[in-house]
This record gives sequence, structure tokens and C-alpha cells, in this order.
Amino acid sequence: MIWMESMQCMIYLCSPKLRSLQELEECQMHLSDLAPHDTTRDLILLNQQRLAEMELSTQLERKKEELRVLSKHLAIEKKKTETLLYAMLPEHVANQLKEGRKVAAGEFKTCTILFSDVVTFTNICAACEPIQIVNMLNSMYSKFDRLTSVHDVYKVETIGDAYMVVGGVPVPVGNHAQRVANFALGMRISAKEVMNPVTGEPIQIRVGIHTGPVLAGVVGDKMPRYCLFGDTVNTASRMESHGLPNSVHLSPTTYRALENQGFEIIARGEIEVKGKGKMTTYFLIQNLNASDDEIMGRPQTLLDHKEASAQENPNIRTVAITRCTDSRELLPKSDAADDSDMSTPEGSPVAGQDSVEAADGELSSDQTKTHPFCSDTLPSGFCAVL
Repeated sequence: MIWMESMQCMIYLCSPKLRSLQELEECQMHLSDLAPHDTTRDLILLNQQRLAEMELSTQLERKKEELRVLSKHLAIEKKKTETLLYAMLPEHVANQLKEGRKVAAGEFKTCTILFSDVVTFTNICAACEPIQIVNMLNSMYSKFDRLTSVHDVYKVETIGDAYMVVGGVPVPVGNHAQRVANFALGMRISAKEVMNPVTGEPIQIRVGIHTGPVLAGVVGDKMPRYCLFGDTVNTASRMESHGLPNSVHLSPTTYRALENQGFEIIARGEIEVKGKGKMTTYFLIQNLNASDDEIMGRPQTLLDHKEASAQENPNIRTVAITRCTDSRELLPKSDAADDSDMSTPEGSPVAGQDSVEAADGELSSDQTKTHPFCSDTLPSGFCAVL
């Protein structure tokens, strides 16, 4: 700052205190108002560049987070799509179709095919509303679908009330007949839990099983299906149609595959099979080495745990404490006689009442009695575990 004496004025050089373009606009100034040699101009421009870079960085972080969320949702939807696709087609076939490759038909030298249907299904449809039929089939098929996962068999298709599965296709396995047999036994158990909408009683199903070679492949471009071809499919269908209600009908080849494998099988005898002539067929009764819970894939029941605990701890005994009138009926005569000789101590709340109650032939409801090996009196109706 310089004082000009001749002009009686002060000459000074200064810079406005500004940090951003916004403050510059608030002061109603422009960059051109600042001197070219003033560093304020450079400070404002550098600060504005820094703010722009920070804003850009914030936007990038926000976009990155949005992409991460979208990627997570995309993975979930992709998983749902794959699950739906694998439910319609075998996994290796679905993967080939996704890659745009043509799926070649494959020949399987041996497999086991099962067919089932509902007995008197036509009559049920005639007497019920369509929604009742849909609910019945949905309940039944949902139970059967769960069993396919339990026994690792492949569900081919459902047509009306007919249900078709195969073992040993599309992945060949040696025990395909045992898997399908256990699945059939599980179907018979599950059918008892599905009610006939007409009668209100459990539905009845027929099951037929046959073992033999098949040709399998994908047919069609729209809604492609993995289908089985060959005489084995026809014979399995004949075993189902010539079966009996709530029975698992076996062909001779399936019987030979299950022979000496822990299954109870009885011979039906020789029957006339449409298109096949006379055949000696069999009925599958049960699996001698597996319980119903194991066949159904259920967890061990509480009763099984109790039985196992009792075997591990044979000294544990459950003693029932009942009213005196009840226990006299349950105890041997000698114990009852001993009880009658026992006297009630003086000062007892029931003292003096024995003679009256004996005359009346009954005891008060709050009087309790214990077995001779127990010295304490326990409340009536409880259990004590020793």
C-alpha cells in the first residue's frame, strides 16, 4: 500500500478472498475481474478441479456399489434359472443346450423304468371339480418328487395321473433296480397320505416296473424334453396297467435284478400281457433291510431314540405312580395284601379314614400310593424315572 501525497489517496494491491466459483458468483464477479498475475485465479481453478475429481470419485463408488448389488441379484436369478432348467432336463444335457451344442441320443444297455397311475382316476374326475383334481395330483406329485431326490432316480414326465421315473439314466449306476424298487415302496406309503376327494379315503395307485435297454435323447426345439424310447418303456407301462391296486408289479427281468438283494417278493404267476403274450410276473412286498422311515427319507423318530437309549442304559426303569385304587388292580395279589397290612402313621392327613373308606369300598382322590421299592410318596398321575 502506498500513500500518494500529491493526490491525497492510497494506492494498494489486493486479491479477493475467494475459494470457489460459487463464491465468485455470489460476489457477482467473473474470472476476468481478477488480475492475470493474481494467484487467486489459479487457486479457484485448482480448487474447482479438486471438487470435480471428488464428485467423480463419489459417483464411481456409488456406481460400483450399484453394480455389486446388481451382480449379486443377477447371480441369484441365474441360480433360479439353472435350478428350473435342471428340474426339466438332466444337468449335462442342459449345459450342452446352454452352450448351443446339439445333444446326441445315448443308448443305455440296462436301466429300470417305473410307471404308476391312480386307480379309478376317470371316475374321480367325473365326480369332482377340476380344482379338486389339481389339488389331489399336486399333493401326490409333490410327495413323489421329494422321493426322487431321496433315492436319486430321474423323473421323466407326468401325463395326467401317470408318473414315470427311471433309474440308471442319464447317469448309469449298478443299483438302479434297487433304487427304483425303494422309490416304488415310498410311493405306496406316500399315497396313503393323499385323500380321494370323492370318498375322503386314501387314494390307491398301481405301480409297474421293468428292467431293460433304452435309447434316451432330447426331442423338439420348443419346450425340449428328455425322452426314453424302446420296448422297455412299453413293457413297463404294461406292468403298470396289468397290476393290482396298492401293489408293485415286477417283470421277470426286474425280479432277477432284485433277487437276493434284501427284498421280499412273491410270485404272481403267469398272466397274459397285452402285446407280450404270457409272462410270469411278481409283486414287491417290502424291503427287509430298511424301515419305512428310511425309505421315506425321514429323520429318526423319537421312539427310535428312546429304544436306543434303553438298549444303551438297561438300568433305567420307568415307574408309573397311580392312585391307590388303580395300583391295587395293577399290582400282584401279594403286593396288594402287603399293602392292606400296612398301617397309616399317626398324624397323617388320612389317618382315621381307612376304616370308613374300606367300608365304602373306595378311597379319596388325593390319596396316593407308591410301589414297595419306593420310600417316598409321589403325587398321583406322575412318572418317576429311576
